[in-house]
Amino acid sequence: MEKRAIGPFWLITISFFKIDLKIQKEKMPEKTYFQVYKQLLLSALIGFSIFLNSCRVESEKLDLSPGKALTFSADTFWFDTVFTDLKTPTLRVRVYNPNDKAVNVKSVYVNGIAGQYPFSFHINGRFGPTRVNDVLIEGKDSAYILVSAKLNPKNQDLPFIVKDSLVFEIEGRNDRPNVKILAYGQDAIYLRNTSVECNTTWSPDRPIILLDTVSVLAGCTLEILSGTKVYGYNSAFLIVRGTLIAQGTKEQPVTFQGTRLENYYSDVPGQWGGILIMNTGRADFNHVNVKNSFRGIQVGEVGFSDDRTKVATMLLRNSKIQNIVDYGVLGINSGILAVNNQFADCGEAAFAGLQGGIYELWHNTFGLSGNNPFQRDGKYQLIFANQLTEFAGPLQVKAVNNLITGTEEDEIAFGDRKGLEALRLDTLFFNNIIKSKQPQFFVNGKANKGNQKLPSDFRFLSAFKYYFAPDTNGNLPVFKTGLPLDTATSAIYPNENLRSILRSDINDENRNISPGIKPDVGAYINQTKKL
Repeated sequence: MEKRAIGPFWLITISFFKIDLKIQKEKMPEKTYFQVYKQLLLSALIGFSIFLNSCRVESEKLDLSPGKALTFSADTFWFDTVFTDLKTPTLRVRVYNPNDKAVNVKSVYVNGIAGQYPFSFHINGRFGPTRVNDVLIEGKDSAYILVSAKLNPKNQDLPFIVKDSLVFEIEGRNDRPNVKILAYGQDAIYLRNTSVECNTTWSPDRPIILLDTVSVLAGCTLEILSGTKVYGYNSAFLIVRGTLIAQGTKEQPVTFQGTRLENYYSDVPGQWGGILIMNTGRADFNHVNVKNSFRGIQVGEVGFSDDRTKVATMLLRNSKIQNIVDYGVLGINSGILAVNNQFADCGEAAFAGLQGGIYELWHNTFGLSGNNPFQRDGKYQLIFANQLTEFAGPLQVKAVNNLITGTEEDEIAFGDRKGLEALRLDTLFFNNIIKSKQPQFFVNGKANKGNQKLPSDFRFLSAFKYYFAPDTNGNLPVFKTGLPLDTATSAIYPNENLRSILRSDINDENRNISPGIKPDVGAYINQTKKL
């Protein structure tokens, strides 16, 4: 803040003191001289401080009776879904002093609830946790308030509301302005570094919070019912060596995501570890959403095994995998059947099959949302390789009626280990719409048939909102160009069961699989209405 110039005045004054003292020194004893010198110096310092105070700008002067009350950038701190026993991130509000002069806030405090204090705060860097005294806010200036919450459990399934207030006592004013604090609390089940009991069921009654690694042991089954929400904290993984069955519905999917529930973090990857289906593990996912993790779902583990009874397997259908740091689905010498799924915003690849294995993809949609928090590090949506470092194994890939889009010229890559003539690399690509310039996909033959290039004017209905149904505007080749499904077969799943799954799309809309009927390509049948 700007002050008046003070240097020359005091330099001149001190100079006069020195001149006068020099004259008087010759007329008085030395002891008396130094006493006079100290008295004059003390007087000069006192005068200097008084002068400084008179030079303070108006906004720094304390108003003992401010005419205007404090104002706030928001009237409520609102915590949406707070898990009990888990401290929240902070919310921020600014408090403004609209007066010309400074205001002293004698005390800022939270009221508390029946002697308990679920909310704590900082103001201008000072931590309460429940009270801070004597906060000076200069005229036309402001202060920051940061509030966090930690709610006590209520041992109930239903959510509950916790209310409190942050109160301000202002010197010179009788009113006590306040900011309300509201939290939507939810009791949860917390799991840390443990194994779930055999034949356990997770229900939607309470959220499941994975604070660290949680395991399903070999020979044990974990069933997750529709509507259940599983939240992973930091680097938490769900590791499965037994059986995992997650059966959601369109209206009530099973959800795996991070614990940060603020809107800003809804699309941010890397908030928790992911799901690992290890060797001997089995997984069946239906209407499951996996998001915001480092890795979506890994099936299998590094190190080749030709014992097919120990190879990890997964059935993934009607599900959404999005906002992943590296792989949406990573298969390692495993068996995966993926039907009617939507993959979006996976940094390394949306789907990868490495070190061999059997991978079958029917009616999946691969896309990108264009949301800012996501950054793509990889070059492909699909990657298949029968080698991984020193390990290698036979690889079989079957992709039928998939919609594969992206920002790269080629969204599919294959890696074949050289010098191993006996190592199989079998691929079948039928009636897919592909973003690629590789000519082999578009020449009809034994391994490739009916594939088409993605049109340059292709677009989704609402990619930004993660709704990847194709836009119906224009004459797009995704409609009624798929391979008829009445003879659909699988090497890893009963044929009749596969055809039963194919009878509907990701939204449970009927798909016609009668003989000779060509279905729409991708996870969605023709959508005529935009969001």
